[in-house]
Amino acid sequence: MKSVKNLIETRYGSFYAVIAYSTRDKVYFVSIPAFLGVMTEAHSLAEAKKFAKEVIELQCLAALDDGKIVIDDTRQVHGRFVRAGALAIA
Repeated sequence: MKSVKNLIETRYGSFYAVIAYSTRDKVYFVSIPAFLGVMTEAHSLAEAKKFAKEVIELQCLAALDDGKIVIDDTRQVHGRFVRAGALAIA
């Protein structure tokens, strides 16, 4: 199973999604490294990218609702108490 890393643009920033095609199952499996254990599947590459964006936005929304901040894969910080243009310090 060959996998490709795709940068998915969302309203909460940019996140990587690993998309792998299973020739045996004839589906695309999608995992989001920023959110451990989050996976989805799709029947086309376009659908896989769409589902990746949706699941990332749902995870971010849940984190923000819990009062957490979200740091995307380009190190941009998103949240209620974050200054515009703030960067994460690693």
